[in-house]
Amino acid sequence: MAHPDIPGNSTKDRRRLLPLYLCGILGPFGGSVLSPMIPELREAFDTTTATIAWGFGAYFFPYAMLLLVSGTLGEKWGRGRTVRVAVFLYALASLSCASGASLWLFFGGRAAQGVVNAFMTPLLIASLTDLAPKDRVGRAVGTYAAFQAIGGVLGMLVGGVAADVGWRWAFVAIAVVAATLSWTLPKARTSEGPVVVGMRSVLNRRMFLLGLVALTQSIGPGGVQLLVALVSRDVLSLSGSATGALLITGSLTAVVLTPRWGAIIDRTGAKRATVLALLLSMAGAVVLSQAKTTLALVMVWAVVGGLVQCIGTGFQTLAATGVPGNRAGGVSFVLSHRFLGHAIGPLIWVPVFERNVSLSYLGAALVGVLSIVFVYAAQHDTLTSDKHR
Repeated sequence: MAHPDIPGNSTKDRRRLLPLYLCGILGPFGGSVLSPMIPELREAFDTTTATIAWGFGAYFFPYAMLLLVSGTLGEKWGRGRTVRVAVFLYALASLSCASGASLWLFFGGRAAQGVVNAFMTPLLIASLTDLAPKDRVGRAVGTYAAFQAIGGVLGMLVGGVAADVGWRWAFVAIAVVAATLSWTLPKARTSEGPVVVGMRSVLNRRMFLLGLVALTQSIGPGGVQLLVALVSRDVLSLSGSATGALLITGSLTAVVLTPRWGAIIDRTGAKRATVLALLLSMAGAVVLSQAKTTLALVMVWAVVGGLVQCIGTGFQTLAATGVPGNRAGGVSFVLSHRFLGHAIGPLIWVPVFERNVSLSYLGAALVGVLSIVFVYAAQHDTLTSDKHR
């Protein structure tokens, strides 16, 4: 799979940034790799599907909770050092999953992956916003989002192959990649302007509102992916593998679309670009409510799935520039709200879906209106924040 174009003024700049982007593959890979191998894990540990499903929770719960503070702590400890250690520890955690002799050791390895990923994602985005040319910050974050999408796709593909040849090899493979990347990361540059590493720097009105943007978009337009999966399985009666292939189409679109959306952010500002992505995603959710065939569902989701990733590109850029002296703290604080939304969304939409499929799509679209209100209420944009960089 070809990687997206790397923003930079020279070939040397692009080579310097490439390891940071490649690290963006690690977290989403860990989040998606279990899905195709659940039957094999169930057999290996002689347990139930419901128990194996906790392998997802073991990864995401510590990740989401630590995101509240991980960025600020990483800035305090030293961004470059923290990222290198976290990526290397991710390799060790992956090996722990591969060598897990019992279910609880496997879950422990998954939890360790989640913990160290909380110290990777916000610090990587913060590093990119500092290292990328000032007029290409949006493209830098958009390209990072593309690599995250690649990671999610690779997780499902590698997990599927490993399910046939031996599930442990999937974790060995990502461990080797992570260990290699930990030695190739460039030295991080300190945030420009006064450095403020206390949590107080992110506990303000602007960041709270940006957190609400992340929360509501992940419940609303971002929650549409769950509805697409439910329609695929329960309405169209597609197999699990067919549903996985359908969902991947949205990620593949994101690989192409998010870097270009980053360029739109650089030209128009992250606020306008985020609102546009929200409006288009909301319209897509309405169209999805009328998708009655597999072909229609695939075609519409391929577009909407990419647009949902563009929303993330927008609010991550706003978060990274919202606290110039604590970029990673701003990103991690906002992302914690995003994953909280991912936990809340199913609790809202599954009961609605069971009563009325179309209403669940329309409800998710309407929640996007709140996201737009919060974007404007935050009164922050990248074009007006350049003077603080």
